[in-house]
Amino acid sequence: MTSDERTLHPALKIGGLVLLALIGAAVGAATARFIDAAALPADDALNLFVGVVLIGMGVVMGGILALRPTEVPKGCGLLQILVLTLAGIVLIVPIYGTNWLSAEVSMAIVLGLLAIQTVANVMMFRQADEMLRRVMVETGALAFWVLQLALFVYAASERLGLVEGITAWGMIGIMMAVYMVASAVAGARRGLK
Repeated sequence: MTSDERTLHPALKIGGLVLLALIGAAVGAATARFIDAAALPADDALNLFVGVVLIGMGVVMGGILALRPTEVPKGCGLLQILVLTLAGIVLIVPIYGTNWLSAEVSMAIVLGLLAIQTVANVMMFRQADEMLRRVMVETGALAFWVLQLALFVYAASERLGLVEGITAWGMIGIMMAVYMVASAVAGARRGLK
């Protein structure tokens, strides 16, 4: 089988993206209903939403990896799933952890999961092929520039008394949302040529 025969037809790529978008919309709608029913503060709602999306992406990637033909190398797929899932859990634990555990135990869990995720991120970067490394670098750069611009505009607006302050927890949710969009843009640029 030649590399041209293994390449997906553009219509199949677009169809796959539409299917993933529909799954994302369903997960987003269900999460939004849950958030609305729970009457969470805005920063908790944002972090819960991003956390659920990250875990959902990990589940979808796990399904894709499981259905992948055996002759196709797995690459960094398992590490990507681990990183996504842990990122989602780390965002959710501070919201609900104290319902069952003390704040100290919840924080210890967050720190432990962050340590595992950091190691997995470093391993993934070291094992990644050139395209995945490029996507990771472009994602970081794009997220940095967007967040730098947004932070400056927000800081100036806050200093002028035009907007209220945002909690650090809210800022993390915004950062993670921007990073997810930047990752999608960088991945689409590299994967849809």
